[in-house]
Amino acid sequence: MQDFEPVSSPTAVKIVDAASNLFLQRGYKAVSINDIIREADVTKPTLYYYFADKEALFVQMGLRVLAEMGERLRYAAATPGALAERLVAVAAVLMANRDTDMRLMRHEMAAHLGPGHRAMLGRAFYAQLFVPIVGVMEAGLADGELARYSALTLAKMFMGMAEAFQEFAPRTLEGWEHQSETVFGTSDLNLHTLVDLFLHGVGITKE
Repeated sequence: MQDFEPVSSPTAVKIVDAASNLFLQRGYKAVSINDIIREADVTKPTLYYYFADKEALFVQMGLRVLAEMGERLRYAAATPGALAERLVAVAAVLMANRDTDMRLMRHEMAAHLGPGHRAMLGRAFYAQLFVPIVGVMEAGLADGELARYSALTLAKMFMGMAEAFQEFAPRTLEGWEHQSETVFGTSDLNLHTLVDLFLHGVGITKE
């Protein structure tokens, strides 16, 4: 068993679920152990039997988010068909609402976790998210559909683009309420646009 696999005991999972709800609603600092105990409906000794402290609970929340995304990414990466179809499937996972939880987790992780826990989540992040996408890029390089950069660099580029698209898609600008479409909306930044930009860019090829 790898050290970044989430807990599986039913009681431990119940506690993590309760803590996750609170962390996502209030943020790490605003949640106390007593809040988690009340939310999970367990005793303090029960909580401490499974988890050393609040930081360990936050780490478990992160591990679960990453494990869920990793499972969906591995399934998407195995999509049959051309590279573009696999990338659309991967982008759909990266741009799903659940990714918002992951970005919150990364922010809170940097602000509140110690080096050991940050390193554990870093290993999980690489194994669960990067490895499936790197595999897609390696296949694209081997088939001659991608070029110029390493599979790891291509994976970083694609993940960065997907995060930017996911960030902008729901945004609106104040004072533009009369518009039929938002300035940054899903009609502008969608999965197929992302993949087209990644594969073909925006420059004009000169003869």
